[in-house]
Parts: sequence; C-alpha cells; structure tokens
Amino acid sequence: MVDQPSQNLNTHSLYSFEQEDDETYWSNDDNEDITPADDEIRLNWDDKGVDVGHSEGCEEVDYKDSEEEDRILSNCESDDREHGLLSDSEDEQSFHCSKSNPNEMIEISVGQEFDNVQHFRRVLENYVIKNGFDLNRIKNEKRRFRAKCSNEGCPWFIYAALVESGTKFRIQKLNNVHECNGVLESKEASYKWIASQFEGTLKNNPKMPVKGMKDELVSNLGIKASMKKMYRAKKRAMDKLNGNYANSYQRLRDYAQILKQSNPNTLVKMKFVPSFDQDRRPALKFQRFMLSFVALKNGFINGCRWFIGLDGCHLKGHFRGVLLSAVALDANNGIFPIAVCICESECADSWKWFLAILSEWLNIENQSRVTFMTDRQKGILLGLEAYWHGATVRHCARHIFANLRSNHPDIIYRNLFWTAARATSEKEWEDNMNKIKTAKKDTQAAYDYLIKIDKKQWARHAFPDDVKVDHVTNNLNESWNSWLNEYKDKPVLTLMEFIQKKVMKRLYKRHSDARKWIGKLPPTVRRKLNVSRQEGRYVRVLMASEYEFEVIDENNKTFIVNMQNKTCDCGVYQICGIPCKHIIPCIALRHEDAADYVDKKLTVEAYLATYANIIHPLPYQSTWAVVEGLKVLSPYVKTRVGRPKIVRKREPGEEQGKRKTKQKCSCCAIFGHNKRLYKRPIDSTQHPSGTTTQDMR
Repeated sequence: MVDQPSQNLNTHSLYSFEQEDDETYWSNDDNEDITPADDEIRLNWDDKGVDVGHSEGCEEVDYKDSEEEDRILSNCESDDREHGLLSDSEDEQSFHCSKSNPNEMIEISVGQEFDNVQHFRRVLENYVIKNGFDLNRIKNEKRRFRAKCSNEGCPWFIYAALVESGTKFRIQKLNNVHECNGVLESKEASYKWIASQFEGTLKNNPKMPVKGMKDELVSNLGIKASMKKMYRAKKRAMDKLNGNYANSYQRLRDYAQILKQSNPNTLVKMKFVPSFDQDRRPALKFQRFMLSFVALKNGFINGCRWFIGLDGCHLKGHFRGVLLSAVALDANNGIFPIAVCICESECADSWKWFLAILSEWLNIENQSRVTFMTDRQKGILLGLEAYWHGATVRHCARHIFANLRSNHPDIIYRNLFWTAARATSEKEWEDNMNKIKTAKKDTQAAYDYLIKIDKKQWARHAFPDDVKVDHVTNNLNESWNSWLNEYKDKPVLTLMEFIQKKVMKRLYKRHSDARKWIGKLPPTVRRKLNVSRQEGRYVRVLMASEYEFEVIDENNKTFIVNMQNKTCDCGVYQICGIPCKHIIPCIALRHEDAADYVDKKLTVEAYLATYANIIHPLPYQSTWAVVEGLKVLSPYVKTRVGRPKIVRKREPGEEQGKRKTKQKCSCCAIFGHNKRLYKRPIDSTQHPSGTTTQDMR
C-alpha cells in the first residue's frame, strides 16, 4: 500500500473531486465488476472563469497532410495553415547566423557591440564553430571575457567587456589571425548547438535519421560529431518541437478547460490517482483522458449506421500507454471517429471505464440496435456485457483466422475460411464449412474450432439486417490507427491536438464536398449500384406478381425476390442495403429508380446530416488559462531491459516487415533463414548438400 496524501484534493473551485476510497492502485481483475466510479477522481466542470496566464508546456507543431492520409480516410483533403513555435527563453535561445545560407561565415571586429554577455557568447560560439577551432577561456565572467585559440602557439586572441554605461557588451581587443590547422571535431559544437541548427530541418522532416543529420553536418559545416552527441541533439530538437513529454500531462487540464469554453458540452473525462512528487508533496498521477465532441455524437446518431468499431493501439512516446478508439462509418463508407481515450493499458478496467462513459454519452435507449466490431479482446467483451445490454457483437474474422492458423497452420484453410466468412447465404456457408471438415483427414479439429464460435459473430450471412454493414473485419479501426501512426510517438497533448485539428477540418471539408454532389447517392454507393446494374444485365427475370419475381442468374441458380419486403434469396440486399444484381432488373421492370431502394443511411441526405455540425478551433497555447490545482505527474513507466521496441509483433501468417523476398541460406540452400542462423549438422565434415567440408574447400 502506498502512503496517501493527507491534504484535501479539492484545491480549486474549477473542479469538484470525488474520491470513493484512498486506494492508489487500479484493478485489472477480469472477474471484478468495476464501474467508472471505482478508485478514480472525477472532474466535474462548471463555467467559472480562471485567471489567464502562461504556463510552459507543449509546443505546437505543424499538422501537414499527405496523399496517403487522404487515401486512408477516404475523400479527405487538407489546407492546414502553419502554426508558429513559441520562442525560446533568453538563456536557451540559439543564434542563427543565416537561415538562407548555413555556410555563410560570421564576421567579428574590434568595437562590435552586443546586447549582453549572453548575446556575445552565442555569436562567438557560432563564429568559433564555423571557423573550425576551439577556445581556451581565460576569463568568462558577466563583465569581461578573455579567450585564446586552444592550439599552442596560435596568436588568435579576443577580449570583450561591459561598457561603462552597463548597457552593451563590446569587443575591446582582437587578434584575428590563425597560424594553426584548426580541429576536425570541435568541442564547442555541443549537442544543444547542433539541435538549434536542425530545428527547421526536423520540423519539415521529423523522421530524418541521425546518420543523415551527421552527414549533413559534415557536408554543410565541415563539423564532425559523435553518434551519441547527434542522438542527444535530435532528442533535444524534437522535444522543443513537440513539447516536453512530462509537461504535456500538466497542461491537459488547461486543454480540457479551453475545449469546454470553445466547444460547449464537449465530453472530457480525466482520471487521476493520488500520489506524491519528488519532494513528497501531494500530487496527482495521470491515468486516463477521454475526449469526444458534440459534433461527433450528433453526426453518429443522426447520419451514421449504428455500427461501431472498437480497438486500441499502443503509443510509442516516452511514457507509452494505449489509445482506445470508437469509430463508425458514414454513408460513403468513410471513417467517422466517435471518441478516443488515452489510458495506461488495454486491460478490462480501462475498457469498462471507456465503454461505460461512451454508453452514457451516446444515450441510446434501444442498445440492441447497435452493433460492435471487436478483435475478441476479453476486456472489450466484459465492458460490452456490463454497459451495452443487448448490443450485437461481431468478431473480426482476421483475428479468428490468425488463431485458427496458429493451431492449424495448413494453408488449405485460408480460401475456405474466407469464402465461408463472406458467404451471404446459409447454404453457401454450410457448403464451405463442410469442405473445411472434409478437406483432409485431420481437419475435423479446425471445423470444431470454428463451429464453437457463434456464426452471428463472424459469418456474414448470419448478421442482423438492420445495421446495413457487411464488414467481417475490423479494418475501419486499423485504418484509423494507421492514420494516427505518425503521431503515436508524440506527447499526449500534441496527439490530442492533432486529432482535434484533423477531425475539425475534415468535418467541414466533407460537408462542403457533399453539397456539390449530384443525385441522391454518395460516390461509393453509386459505384456499387452501377456494378450491380452491369451484372444484372446477364440474369433472366420471371414475374410472379407485382412484387414477387423469380430471377435466374448466369449459373442457372434461381433466387426469389420480394420487392414489398425488400428481400432476395442471395442475402446481399438485406445485409448491405444496396440492391443486388438480382433486384436491379426487377426494379427496371417496375419502371422505378434504383436509388429509392437504397437504405436511407446510405444517401447524401444522411451524409450531410453526419457532417452538419462543426468543431470550433482553439486559440494558441500561450493564451490558455492556467488551471490551478495539484501538480499532475506523468504515469509510471516500467523500464524494460534492452532496446525499446518500436515495431509491433506480427501475428502468425502476417507479413513480416517490408522484406519482399525470402532469405536463402548459403550453407544449406534452404529458404527461411540465413547463414548466421544456420544450424550445423552433428557430423560437421558433411555438408547438407552431400559434399564434404574438404571438397567445398
């Protein structure tokens, strides 16, 4: 048990803290019924103002777009304006001799004056580094400075002092003649100075490798530096651009306050646990932060199909953590985020907390009309069972197949499984399941594994027909996580601002684009309808009545179409809400418009309702009101042995990294490993190819 702070946590009128117990640990016991009120501190907001002040925290960065992002999130384009960076403090401010030409030399002369000694030191530092020699400082005081070249026998010398008025610092003596060869690796080029030279470059190219920085330093300035110094320089520059990781947690309360002021009724939930700082003073340790806007809530309720994908992705910043997301699909099959949450881990407790607040926030009376797509994570299932009563749950078929393949690696299952999962009729599904059962003598176990999973959770033909989404995988969440990939290693405040700015811009962009569309249907739905129209040219239609038809396709299969009930034996129309190739000819015989038979949630009207609301922009960080209260500490991070892993672990059968070709061992000529991983036979004189070691020589 950790000692608890004895002071009252309610330190400012802006918040009313409610703490049910003094336990500082959070539980992740899967069997424990945990509600959002357990073991947490809530923040209930009111409209009381606070004094405006400036708090040093995270810097703002440019949020630039790319064609890849637009492809990931459908028809999104961007025209972000650039945001400037806050200026450095005077003690840490760097001197840039020339932004247009980094090779331009600095000139100094007797009588040259500077604002103060710090200004003089910065100019002299740049001069020394760019001229390739080191200093031997004899006097380095606030009122006077005396130095000479560090090489013995070199006559270069400088003396500067504060003028009599005490307002300027002037060079009094200077012997600007060198008789030495200089140095190759300047000691004056500290990692702080190197960081200042690369701020602009890293702002435009944050993924620039350290080796590339080192090469550029040599080619542009002729300065050599160790890799350790270059790593420290890049870290300092990135911290300045992105903001300090620890300070970003302290500013989350300021961010939440400005969100409530700029976007009233915004959902902002924060959870802290009592703790102590380094001086043993009471403090709060960050645990969770959840955010959703009214524009997103109303857009989902009024325009989207009630289909929600749930997933979490690991953050790669210094304090790690997990980002939980709930996303939906708009009428054009574009990704529409609902809520996000930064938490400590993807455990049962965090998912219950997130899903309980989401249920209260959306306030859907008939939760049985909502469908969730999950990856079968146990915490998600417990949260849905506790707070989303009656909701339909689907499981991602890709995760089911990964589990199947790990236990039954035979490749014969692949095509049969996916054909069964995507089958739109029960007969087609049963046929493919029987093929899995009888494919080989030992395939009964694979069949038994799949049949134990409720087919309503992974087989398309068994999906309820009210949600009008035929997805069998959770690719919408994977696309959302991929879109955020560039900012997963940023401080939490930078990440949340990135999401807020991007979503704000896309709401307006998509709404303005949709107003130019012609017709009743969005482009994606129209393309699918055109495909059905082309395929429908090759079927024969027999009318039984005004509403019933018998349709025979090109394979001589017969399907019954009922226009009054809007059903087709193939099952496609009931599941996705778009007329299939069997219904299109029937609509033509009735001289009706096929667009009228598309589900209402897949129309331009529904799309405009989804993006009808806006997210208001936020002012610059330096103008945010500072929320008083206990200090917010960054979450505890357990340091693991070895180098931190950035690339996630791949699932069985998943493509490993960017390697497109298989490795081939030069010793045994077998694919799958290289010479370094080759295991030599017991008889070391015999090579696997049949030749002896002596013959190979």
